[in-house]
Amino acid sequence: MSVIALLMMTVGCKHEIADTVVYGTIRTAEAEAPTAEAIAIKDGKFIYVGDKAGVKSLIKEGVTEVIDHTGKGMVMPSCFDGHANYMMTFPLANMKGGVIFALDDGKSEILKKVDAAALEAVNAGKQCLFGFGWDFYTLMMTGPDNRITLAELDAVSHGISVALFDSGGHNMFCNSECFRRSGIIDDNGNVLIEKIEGGLLEMDENGHLTGFVDERVTGYPMRMGGLDPDEIIDDDVVSIALEKAQELLLSTGYVSYMEGWSNVFHPSKFYEVANRFDKEGKLKLLLSMSYEVEPWQKDMSEQIDNLASLKMKYETQHVHPQYLKLFMDGVVETTTGSMFKPYKTGVVYNSHWSVERLADITRECNAKDLTVHTHVMGDKAIAETTDAYIKGGDGIHRNCLVHLRNLRQEDYKRIAENNIACTAGITWHNINELTLSVLPNYIDEEYVLHAYPIKSFFNAGIKVSSHTDYPANGVCPQDPFGIMEIAMTGQMIDPATGRPSPLYDPDELVTLEQALQALTINGAWQLGLENERGSIKVGKYADFVLTDKDVFNCPVTDIHNTKVVSTWFEGKKVYQAK
Repeated sequence: MSVIALLMMTVGCKHEIADTVVYGTIRTAEAEAPTAEAIAIKDGKFIYVGDKAGVKSLIKEGVTEVIDHTGKGMVMPSCFDGHANYMMTFPLANMKGGVIFALDDGKSEILKKVDAAALEAVNAGKQCLFGFGWDFYTLMMTGPDNRITLAELDAVSHGISVALFDSGGHNMFCNSECFRRSGIIDDNGNVLIEKIEGGLLEMDENGHLTGFVDERVTGYPMRMGGLDPDEIIDDDVVSIALEKAQELLLSTGYVSYMEGWSNVFHPSKFYEVANRFDKEGKLKLLLSMSYEVEPWQKDMSEQIDNLASLKMKYETQHVHPQYLKLFMDGVVETTTGSMFKPYKTGVVYNSHWSVERLADITRECNAKDLTVHTHVMGDKAIAETTDAYIKGGDGIHRNCLVHLRNLRQEDYKRIAENNIACTAGITWHNINELTLSVLPNYIDEEYVLHAYPIKSFFNAGIKVSSHTDYPANGVCPQDPFGIMEIAMTGQMIDPATGRPSPLYDPDELVTLEQALQALTINGAWQLGLENERGSIKVGKYADFVLTDKDVFNCPVTDIHNTKVVSTWFEGKKVYQAK
């Protein structure tokens, strides 16, 4: 460590008495001074980062709590998840009108579950049922006999409105009552709306609805009366979901995440509960909240004003509802990603928003101190969203590209030069053999073999952050240490077989230092908080984690076995392993 770096780390008032001092192997995520021996905390912030000798004057017996973690693992900054969907998945277990499917449920199992849940709902006086979790490949890609038809779903719905999301949240089956309440058909079943912007409202050759909708059309029945949000969600359901999500996040070393589905079930309930949690002192992390809009919603100024109102009403120190979420496209693996090159099946899937419209939205959001958070997967969607951010962004707000599959080389430079944030799914490098064998049937080999970059972001000078997209890719670890191992090796051991997954795109693997940056300081940068959080540095909030291993000094294939001993948020312990 250089003298200059050490001096930079140890700036602080030597006459202060620390609340807490921690000794150990400290990984700071600061490039100038990546390690230290001791940290001191006062009033929730770091007042010292340096060697053991320098911290002694800040300790007073009976006042300062001293924790010696030397030789027991490491101390590192707590982590940021750049995009996850806890508020879509965690409410399901307690939802008043819900049913959950297993990924291996076939059509008959799903229909049986709907039949039982719908009957229970009717007996309880309810008028709608929401389902989640069916597998797209199982029902949609294995032959027409395995698909759920509209007639089959109607037959087990017991007269109430039913909508069934797949596990990825990009596809849905609706029954006739859901379509009727949404205004898509009339009381006699006649189709009133044949096309909805942003996805597929599927019709058969006779012009009849099949019951299947995809991409942004899934939001139409959810927001246009197909389901009653107050019937399936209440304060108790959201409160339990937030408590469970927070418990999981803290136990794995996260104290910040971006919620991607804040208004998926209800226009305001999640914001209300998060606001109350923070005011009551129950929130022990930073919660960034999005507000999703759809391309079929014509008055975007009204939607942006809705988000601005939510921000004004519910924002607190730890709750930040300032992100307008859009889907520029869908998923390449299901041929709804927007690509420059057509799919082998002949499908050409265009982006949901024009560059001009998205640029206008970005301009209006940034002017109102709001940030745009856009799902992009295909190379065309990435390029067009980048165009829009450059044209409409103010260069200050960290308008974000989310997921990023198959970037063109020229787009890396544009992203880096225009202060555009990127959050990527590092766990997606742990690709299974089935996926690798199926994808070439739909897309060219170049799109299969070089799908999910990591190292290229760093090479271009982009401060890419890590996201789990929870619960997507649920076979992969969601904790930071499993993510670090995949980022370095591209593989994980399958516990069922004992074999490693296929080595995927080794040119995109990163160093451990880069993986740590993606999980910490780069996540803070994504949210515009890099001067306050994301690394262990004097003046920043004392958000840090004690682990049982030093991942920099253990076999790389053992990194995923690292466990969190304790998690600290603003100088207070918020999780302790049992």
